[in-house]
Formats: sequence, structure tokens, C-alpha cells
Amino acid sequence: MGRIGLLLLSLCFAGQAMAAGVTQVGDTVVNYNAFMTNFLSPEITAKYGLQRSDQLGALNINVSKTDQKIASTIKGTYRETTEKKAKPLTFKQVINDQGAIDYFAQFKVLPAKVYVFDLELKVNGETKRIEFSQEVASLQ
Repeated sequence: MGRIGLLLLSLCFAGQAMAAGVTQVGDTVVNYNAFMTNFLSPEITAKYGLQRSDQLGALNINVSKTDQKIASTIKGTYRETTEKKAKPLTFKQVINDQGAIDYFAQFKVLPAKVYVFDLELKVNGETKRIEFSQEVASLQ
């Protein structure tokens, strides 16, 4: 999917596109966004081994350095803003036909909730923590 795919995907989800984020780890750019898996086409979910559902969200992370995709290690948790206890996220590395590297984690979504994501990325020996909140809801 890559950076351009993530951007296009984000633009499709108008309200959620505002919450997509970008951060730096040294000279490496990290793009992230959370969205409902039913926004993805059945072909995309089948191709990348994701489950498409109106009760599952997906967190997409991609990491690049000078427009070159690079691998990283990602760990993280998520929780509703009203919850104290976070649940773990399990990331799956996906490489598309053009060689772009994305990481997807799927999580259970209750109707129209704001979730807090706490991530730790290790890229080229550097560690970066990212925490952000985003509403994840179906378009209905």
C-alpha cells in the first residue's frame, strides 16, 4: 500500500483522514492511521490476509527513509479513552507488489469510539514511542 496508498486510503475516510499522522524516527518517516476494515475492498483484505468486518478496525503503519521503504519492529497497545487497561496489538508485515512495506494490526471496535494507541517502533537501532488518539467508526 505504501505512503501514497495510505494517503489515498486516508482521503477516502474524510473524517478520519484528519487523524492520520506522521512522525520522525531519526531520518526515517513513520506514517500511521486507524480505520475500519470494512473500508478495504474484499480483494485487498484477501490479498494481504486481513479480516474484513464492520466490527474490526485496522491500524496501518509504514516506515520510509528517503522514499525507500524499510523494515522495522513495532509493538503496541490500544484502549478506549474511558478504559485504563490497554490491549495488545499484533502487527503483520505486508509487502506489496512494488516492494512497499506496511504493518497492519487489527482490533475489535465498538460503535464510534475514540481509541488511544501506544506504539513502540525500532528503526535502524533507534526507538521511538508514539501515542495518539483517533475515532474509529463505520460509515453508516
